Amino acid sequence: MSKQLHRIAPLVLLLLGAAALWGSWSLGVGELSAPGPGLWPFIVSLVLTATALLLLFIDEPDDYEAWNRNALRIAGGLLSLAVFIVLFEAIGFVIPAVLMLLFWLRLFAKEPWRLAVPLAIGGALLFYLLFEVALAVPFPDGILFAGTGR
Repeated sequence: MSKQLHRIAPLVLLLLGAAALWGSWSLGVGELSAPGPGLWPFIVSLVLTATALLLLFIDEPDDYEAWNRNALRIAGGLLSLAVFIVLFEAIGFVIPAVLMLLFWLRLFAKEPWRLAVPLAIGGALLFYLLFEVALAVPFPDGILFAGTGR
C-alpha cells in the first residue's frame, strides 16, 4: 500500500480536473470564432486532467522527497496564501499583500528584517499600482483607501 501513496495527488487532481471540465462545459464553451465563458476554463481543465492522468501511470515514487521540516514550510506558505485571500476580500489588497510578502521573504528567502520590510512594502505597492492603477483591475475597497473616491 505505501508504495502506491504517490498516486494520491494525481488521483485528486484527476478528480478535480474532471469536475472542472464538467463545470466549464456547463458554462458553455462556444466556438473558436465565438468563444463562450467556459472555453478558457475548459482548456485549462483539459490540460490539468491530461497531466494528472499521465502522472497517475508514469510517476515514479523515487521522485518524491521524504516529509520533513521543509514540507511544513510549504504547508505554511499555502496556509498564508489562504489567509491572504480571506484578508484581501475583507480589508483590501495592500495590507494583506505586505503581510504575505513579509512572511514569504522571511520564511522562504530567509531575508533579514531590514531587507524584508522594505521589499514587502515596495512589492505590495508596486503590484497595487500595476493592477489597480495601470491595468484598472478593480480590487475590493480596502481600509487604506476607503472613502478616497477611487
